[in-house]
Amino acid sequence: MGSPRESNEAMSAPASTRMPLFITSSNASQQQPPLHPPISPLSNIHHEWTAPSTDQSNTSLSNNLLFITGTTPADFKSKKNMTRIRKKAMGSYLTREKNAGGAMRDYKQQSEKTTTDPWTSVRSHAKNVTLDGELSAESTHQHEDMAKPANSMTDVGDHASSSSSSFSSPPLPITTTVTELSRRTTTTKPESDKYKLNQVPAEFILPSAPIVIPMRNTPYLVYNSYAPGPFQSIGKPLDPFVTIYQASSPRVSVESLKHYCSRSFGTRAMGVHWIPAVVDSPHTFLSTLCIASAHLDAINGREIESVQTLALRQEVMHLIGQGLVNPQSRTNDSNIIALTQLIASEIVTGQEIALSFHEAGMEIMITQRGGLEQLGVKARIAPVVTWVMLESAVLQEKLPMATYANYAASHCTKTHPSTATIPESPLYCPRGEYETIKRASTGVTPRTLDLLKDVRMMIDLFLHETKQNRYNSLSLKNIHKKITEQYLSAAELRKTRPLTVNDWRYEAVRINAIIMSIAIIRRVPLSEALHAAAEIESTKSTPPTPLPTSEVAPLNARHDSPTTNYSTGSAYTADPLNFQSDIRSTTPTLSPQSTRSIALPLITPTTALLAHLKYALESSNLSQCWSEVGGVLLWIALTVGASSRQSDALLKKWYRALVVRVSIVLCFEHPEATLATLVRIGEVVQEVGNITPGSGGGVQENNKPSGQQRRNKRRRV
Repeated sequence: MGSPRESNEAMSAPASTRMPLFITSSNASQQQPPLHPPISPLSNIHHEWTAPSTDQSNTSLSNNLLFITGTTPADFKSKKNMTRIRKKAMGSYLTREKNAGGAMRDYKQQSEKTTTDPWTSVRSHAKNVTLDGELSAESTHQHEDMAKPANSMTDVGDHASSSSSSFSSPPLPITTTVTELSRRTTTTKPESDKYKLNQVPAEFILPSAPIVIPMRNTPYLVYNSYAPGPFQSIGKPLDPFVTIYQASSPRVSVESLKHYCSRSFGTRAMGVHWIPAVVDSPHTFLSTLCIASAHLDAINGREIESVQTLALRQEVMHLIGQGLVNPQSRTNDSNIIALTQLIASEIVTGQEIALSFHEAGMEIMITQRGGLEQLGVKARIAPVVTWVMLESAVLQEKLPMATYANYAASHCTKTHPSTATIPESPLYCPRGEYETIKRASTGVTPRTLDLLKDVRMMIDLFLHETKQNRYNSLSLKNIHKKITEQYLSAAELRKTRPLTVNDWRYEAVRINAIIMSIAIIRRVPLSEALHAAAEIESTKSTPPTPLPTSEVAPLNARHDSPTTNYSTGSAYTADPLNFQSDIRSTTPTLSPQSTRSIALPLITPTTALLAHLKYALESSNLSQCWSEVGGVLLWIALTVGASSRQSDALLKKWYRALVVRVSIVLCFEHPEATLATLVRIGEVVQEVGNITPGSGGGVQENNKPSGQQRRNKRRRV
């Protein structure tokens, strides 16, 4: 630029004759000093090769440059001109980056072509590469020819593009050494590997969905981390304003039972679909506490029912009777829900006479209502009533009523994707494989999985067998022999290593599989198969050793916090894996001077087996009902619950309480799977017990012995 006077004159000239702010002629570019330090020839090669290809036309130049004119120096800093400059600069930057990316792709493609033949590419590159890693002159000319565009630019365009690219983008490395070339060629993948999928790391795989969502999993609750003392009660502070329904008996702690019910049976699906209907009336709410109180009595090993259980049951029956007197509320949803939950509590106690009385009343109410399809709560009452009635029939080893059997058969099917989490078991496996059990977070040993597959195959072969087709008998015998002889017991596993939670689950599955296998192979009811299984297991056990009284755990002992090894603690020195028919010798005397010992009642092999199975289940951590393997736990509870129908009363209550708890936890999240499981176990009970439908809508047992029973009798004689 000239003097200030000349500048003012230039600014006052007409717009057509004004001098532009940026001079781009070739002479001007030669007169201007270089704005950047000199670069090496290799960098020049790179910049010429990565420069965007443009035309010589004025249109191309006008696209790359922006002319700004003004009458005063302030016009060049106006808001309008500054906006135009920013837009142009950003557009040029984006275009340059796009072209540089395309050039990089071309370079990579050219490199892949040259490295197709490893030996040829190494020799061709070695000619143009010196020992110190720099390109020779011949290679430099080759790269210059390759980098030049089809239509060469003028000096103005070349200088503008090269100067702009030197400041905007870093140089791309195109030099390499012989070692790098050899390493690149030797690591070239074969053609067949290009189509193989890369293995996804384990940390990028999302965990499977839980089989049951807990009732509350986000908010922090104080009573979850605080355990009250032996003489403290959580009592009234949980409901200081008495907002929930209260029982008439002062011996009933509604707050504590509600807390226990929420912790033992609560799920999110129950809170969404069932709880709003339960808290709608007093008798529906108090009937839920009947289940909680009966369950609490069973797991505590009470020989007789507690006062609060009796008081709650009496009050609920009184409220249901009041509803039956009123024609408008006789068959409403609240009365049906209350009676259903009352039947569930009676299932735990095992009073079959009371169950028959309540079930007959339920049948009349459903008939007057117009069938199960007419029940409300968004069609949630019908499946709950159905599984309760089916479960009662299974535990009594009899056929269910036709109303519930037909409803379950038509509502127990559902299509599940391979990624769905469902309660799979030998009774329910709709996808052909145990997809959920295989990826269970709780952990299932391969031995347990193989055993579950064998039991499922045996059940399928047995139920598909007809009187005319007995080809499955040999297969059933082979599977039965494998289940009873080849699978090791927990006592044998314990000799080599400490037992874990998964080992105790395997032991529970093994014992349950033996009971069902004997019932199928001998065609006898599950209650009879239990006696045969106890005899088989008693022959495998080792002789008991004398132990002090403090070391003998009672049959109703609880294990709420199982650990991975029960053999190290002093409280568990007694071997729970030994089945004892007479433990009188293990009882010490009251004093050193005493010559007689206290005689304890005899423990039969059946009771010992049930006690051992109870110990295994308590040691397997029942806090989450085995989570994704909850279907297997339901199968175990149903089978042993039916098998123990004529056994020890305390053990029978404990198994029935487990059945009711697992069913309630699963039924609201998976109603179809729960119904399908009960339908399947009902078919097994019907076939092994040779039960036929009776007249009048009831059921009766066929007392005529089957052919297998007659053959077994002749063998014993």
